[in-house]
Amino acid sequence: MKWIRKCPLFIILVSTGILFTIIGISGRQSVYAGQEYVPLKAPVLSVMFAAVNDGIYPWHILEQETVLASGNLSGEEPPQQPPAAKEEGTDSKEPGMEEGLPETDREASKEIGEEEGIESLSPEEPPEIGDVSGNDMKEGMDPVQEDPEQIPEGRLEPLRESTHEEYLNHISADIYGDAGVVRAAAYDFSQVDESYFDDALFIGDSRTVGLRDYTSLPEHADFYCETSLTIYKVLEEDFNGLGTIREAIEAKDYGKIYLMVGINELGRGTTEDYMEKYTEVVDTLRAWEPDAKLIIQGVMRVSGEKNSKDPIFNNSNINARNNAVATLADNKDIFYIDVNEVVCDEEGNLNEEYTFDQIHLLGVYNDLWKEFLLSHGV
Repeated sequence: MKWIRKCPLFIILVSTGILFTIIGISGRQSVYAGQEYVPLKAPVLSVMFAAVNDGIYPWHILEQETVLASGNLSGEEPPQQPPAAKEEGTDSKEPGMEEGLPETDREASKEIGEEEGIESLSPEEPPEIGDVSGNDMKEGMDPVQEDPEQIPEGRLEPLRESTHEEYLNHISADIYGDAGVVRAAAYDFSQVDESYFDDALFIGDSRTVGLRDYTSLPEHADFYCETSLTIYKVLEEDFNGLGTIREAIEAKDYGKIYLMVGINELGRGTTEDYMEKYTEVVDTLRAWEPDAKLIIQGVMRVSGEKNSKDPIFNNSNINARNNAVATLADNKDIFYIDVNEVVCDEEGNLNEEYTFDQIHLLGVYNDLWKEFLLSHGV
């Protein structure tokens, strides 16, 4: 016991490390599920510190257990004043969650689901991937026309609102259908060489970090990307000392701006919330750099294994939000492209051979993404 009295600080550090490790392990399947963790790079206790930075504290683990026991799979408390439903037989729109929720390269974000009256999900019963086009609409509503010439110009309105059940169960409702995707795909993209990206700015989360680290594109383009980046933080983020997006635009004239965020936002808010913030960011970037072409990149999907097991980070939710942001493309100043065309298998899931963690591309396969970009010049 004498040595304990002689080294109190050491004992405190060891005890604290053990405690934080236990907290990190116990929260990995609940409140820390959205935190990115690479065992070979950091100890498990780092998960807790990363979560604290995102506003998720250890005592939220107990709150999470209480919420799950009540049947809310989101792992977050329901709103203090949940939105009142409309008259019987109509949908009800849910408010978004406050900012500061967990991120990962998969930050928690609530989804809005596929069909009105959907039952609560359980981890054993994740949503199906569904139709990639996501024609989800109210009964009796005419289907979306797939002829791009019949799709109206301008920004499209949602077909319906998110339901209360969708909000509570973190289901991203496909409230736009595939009209935006179809219209965007009608643009005649060009094959370009890498010099095309000399005046390009790439903005994104850890997936874009992979594009930066494992391809030759940084020899031409500027990359403002960061792990756990979300649409809610993109305009204010100081990118690893590079500064903010606005500072980058003020310092250099960009001809193209590429944006891919969205995986971290799943589980947070509704499709409406996500779309509102995404639209704000797009309009702000256009105001800051009006002569640049803005290319919205659809969120890369997850693997089939991840899709089948995760009620939040799945391809049904990703497809729904991609369909939403695609409606912003006008094929004049704003364009939509979807790298899933080259990284997914025949079932529409991220190819298992291309990923090391069911979410991110293995280094060498980022070249597939680069080649896709080269074939989609505007």
